[in-house]
Amino acid sequence: MNVYRATPNTIPWPPIITAAAILISVLLGLVYAPSLPDNAVIRLIGAVMAVTAIYLVGWAIVTMISAQTTVLSHRKSDHLVTAGPFTMTRNPICLGQLMLVAGLGLVTTNGWFLISAVITGICLYRLGIRREELHLLARFGAEYEFYCRRVRRWI
Repeated sequence: MNVYRATPNTIPWPPIITAAAILISVLLGLVYAPSLPDNAVIRLIGAVMAVTAIYLVGWAIVTMISAQTTVLSHRKSDHLVTAGPFTMTRNPICLGQLMLVAGLGLVTTNGWFLISAVITGICLYRLGIRREELHLLARFGAEYEFYCRRVRRWI
């Protein structure tokens, strides 16, 4: 079976999935919001998660631009990036997006965000990460396999 992919996707799924999760959570929250405990500690944890998520995504984007490869998830990777946040997780942008959705749920005490975070994680893996892994394996072969042995997919 030929698993070569010239590009990981034809559609940039990760940002679309994340935006949809946030929008759907907000809309469902307007109708009925399963409420999370409302206290300052939980909101603070959510705020720290959301800020950390934004920082992680920004750091990953800057690292990819510095490595002269695409940031767009539906474009061909020119270089295998293993520096910066990519030393801790193979998917810092997807991890950041997932953390953002969950963090927003804690900040707003809207339980739909936490439900969306689980669904977002599954969709990011199936529509984004899995396809990107096949693309990177085809493009970088043993170098990518070695990287995968050193660095976990999520955390």
